[in-house]
Amino acid sequence: MHDPEPSEPSTPICWFCGEPEVLEIFDIWVDGTYALETCCGALLERIGADMADDPAWARDLLRRLGAELLTGQRLRRVCDDTGTVTLLDCKLEVRPVSFRDAAAFVAAHHSHCGPPLMHRFSLGVWNGKRLMGVAMVGNPVARALMGRNLVEATRVCVRRDTERMLRDGCCSKLYAAAAHSAERAGHGKIITYLRADEEGTSIRAAGWVKEAVVPGRGWHSARRQRSNGNNAFVAKVRWSRTLRPKPKAPAVPPRAQPAALPDWTRIGDTGPGPLLGMLPG
Repeated sequence: MHDPEPSEPSTPICWFCGEPEVLEIFDIWVDGTYALETCCGALLERIGADMADDPAWARDLLRRLGAELLTGQRLRRVCDDTGTVTLLDCKLEVRPVSFRDAAAFVAAHHSHCGPPLMHRFSLGVWNGKRLMGVAMVGNPVARALMGRNLVEATRVCVRRDTERMLRDGCCSKLYAAAAHSAERAGHGKIITYLRADEEGTSIRAAGWVKEAVVPGRGWHSARRQRSNGNNAFVAKVRWSRTLRPKPKAPAVPPRAQPAALPDWTRIGDTGPGPLLGMLPG
């Protein structure tokens, strides 16, 4: 008696329209929005309501539908700030950025400061394909702090024109990454300044501590013409983080090279040597 051949798995039937159920990702856009394709509008409405009620289930559903394969990013959750649309919220990733790109981002999104004139390095934090913030690290602005093996995070900027959940953790991620990069570069300390009216929750979460309060003052002087701007006379708090760079390995002196052996094949080119002339013919 032969066993019956295994039958093809049957397609589930939609509870709403009675047709074979269809649930696929139709498209995903750079801003994190996406579209689902379903067999009927009733199923789409039910899926949307369930995703809004249970974000963890929504994330797992999108993973099963292949959202991470399509985007190349790891999902951390599904964002729903407004209650009307859900967005893909990817795990934050920090990468170096060029000075030009970081300066352009600061010029576009910083609330009260323009970009600095130079930097040592800059870092950006991405949520999927979107650049959410930058940190620019350079030499200390105050001359009294120069030459002390420290650097300053002169600008840390996160865009505010996106949903709040998408930028959660961006500031603390940038402060921590700036400290780690400065530590790998061999610096012993990193500092930055925040306005006294800023709480500093993100920088505290990254392991920085308050160091001093600096009263506001004008930057313009007779020797150096500078704009006081709208941030000069505001009191600042200096934050810092002590770093522990790895000691550099001592330089290893080059090994002494052995003396070159004589090239016996060339002996006698200009006449036999004294030993060769004494050998019997």
